[in-house]
Amino acid sequence: MKGMIRILLMLCWVAAFWIPTFADISEEVNGKWSGNWTPKDGVPDPVTVELKLDSPQRLSGQFLTPVPMPFTNASFDLKTRTAKIEAMDPKSGKRYKIDGKLQGTDLKGTLAIDEVKGDLLLIKWTFVPRVLR
Repeated sequence: MKGMIRILLMLCWVAAFWIPTFADISEEVNGKWSGNWTPKDGVPDPVTVELKLDSPQRLSGQFLTPVPMPFTNASFDLKTRTAKIEAMDPKSGKRYKIDGKLQGTDLKGTLAIDEVKGDLLLIKWTFVPRVLR
């Protein structure tokens, strides 16, 4: 019986620290992210995505630019703060793949469109209210 109580107390303790962490990170992840990707030896192209952290490992959303399309596969690792996102343009058949790491309001990593790969930098849209005097 004492062993069962200890296990229950440990689970409650873990949950107390787990839930705020997920809530804090989901607040950081959820929203619109814009920036650009630069293919190797290429010109930067604009990219905008909308992200939503549904659970500790499940990420959903869509590309808004360069082509509007939903994610076909997406995940987020809370420990490493890395995102893996895949989508396919239904018109052209091109596959889009993001591998990135969340660093504050930046998402840095790579974007591959079919075989063309380049550096990616997205910045989260944030709103800072103006202070009236």
